[in-house]
Amino acid sequence: MRTRFTDLVGCKLPLQLAALGGVGTEELAQAVAAAGGLGMLPMGLGLPSHPAGTLGMGFLLPYLPTFEGIAERTRGARVVEFFWGEPVAAGVAAGHEAGALVSWQVGSASEAALAEQAGCDFVVIQGIEAGGHVRGAGPLDELLRNTLANVSIPVVAAGGIGTPKRVRELIDAGADAVRIGTRFLGAREAGVHPEYLAALIARTAGDTVLTDYFDDDGDWPATVRVVRTSLEGARSAGNRSTMPAASGSDRPGVMPWYAGLSIDHVHRVQSAAEIVAELTALLD
Repeated sequence: MRTRFTDLVGCKLPLQLAALGGVGTEELAQAVAAAGGLGMLPMGLGLPSHPAGTLGMGFLLPYLPTFEGIAERTRGARVVEFFWGEPVAAGVAAGHEAGALVSWQVGSASEAALAEQAGCDFVVIQGIEAGGHVRGAGPLDELLRNTLANVSIPVVAAGGIGTPKRVRELIDAGADAVRIGTRFLGAREAGVHPEYLAALIARTAGDTVLTDYFDDDGDWPATVRVVRTSLEGARSAGNRSTMPAASGSDRPGVMPWYAGLSIDHVHRVQSAAEIVAELTALLD
């Protein structure tokens, strides 16, 4: 299916992998890219020398002291994406210097307009249904509608997307692509701890909670959505780190288990290619 996103980015499908900091892997990004989507790497990983498809890299601004050095770190990436901070031209210029397209994940139509003014090539609008760090303050459908009315660049919808029907609904509503995170936590290629993965499969959206408890000891007080029992475990241990329970974690039960409302649709471990095919099955 062709959209403004696929034409701009150069991938076959209007689907973007969330960067999934802490549990995102090169294998996952490569698998999504090989399946036709935009594979995203978190900022702690380097770009592979032989990409399997279209790849990008995501940056969390609280962990990025300056924009200097981004061009060198992202040379060869098709997309450089920023999150958790007001869109600024300096960040866009740094991505463009690397020869990449630049996107900004935002939580409101007004932020989306700032992203366009800063020179972004496309924008990701995130709804409150999302897992991990949640910037959106309202339902995705409402935010998407308002964003489409306020910007002219391509718009990617994010937050709680877990079924082919939902993907189709958002594309029909005007989104140029969808950005998926939680469903890919159930991919074989993801770096998720088995205890965290088991919870994703067993729990439902009603078992998730929004909290500002995880703040890296006061350095980053941001709202996140996690599985409730992981919040309880972290509180009992006094762990406020935002680092999720990755495959090699020693104490996964006291670390955040990020999950969006699409946790309802994580039923089993699948390959990333299977998840991509399932989510895009209703796209023409």
